[in-house]
Amino acid sequence: MPIYTYKHPDKEEYMDVMQKMNDRHVYIDDDGVEWRRIWSVPSLSVGLNLDADSSQQFVDKTEGWTTGDMWDYSGELSEKRKSKRGYDHIGEAQEKKRQGEIDYYKEKNREKRLKGAANPPPL
Repeated sequence: MPIYTYKHPDKEEYMDVMQKMNDRHVYIDDDGVEWRRIWSVPSLSVGLNLDADSSQQFVDKTEGWTTGDMWDYSGELSEKRKSKRGYDHIGEAQEKKRQGEIDYYKEKNREKRLKGAANPPPL
């Protein structure tokens, strides 16, 4: 809902009131004083409400993008999360998962090497 600003008729006091667009735009305080509406340029924020944590919004927005463009955008969202929380919880979780996979394959390869050294092929 839009926010409308009203000014007290006798004082330098302002009040922001959330009203529906179809409501009668009048503000009367508890003392029965009708405040004057202040007209301002409307601000529009359509499409600016992207949630940096939403994987579905990311998929919807990046449909048809190149891989490089998606990586760049992913980096921008990571920076947004860092500035909001002080860290990027999604990036850290992904890095932890990636490191776990690397460690798993390193261990598998180490086991293969040890098994091969213990049982050398016959000559």
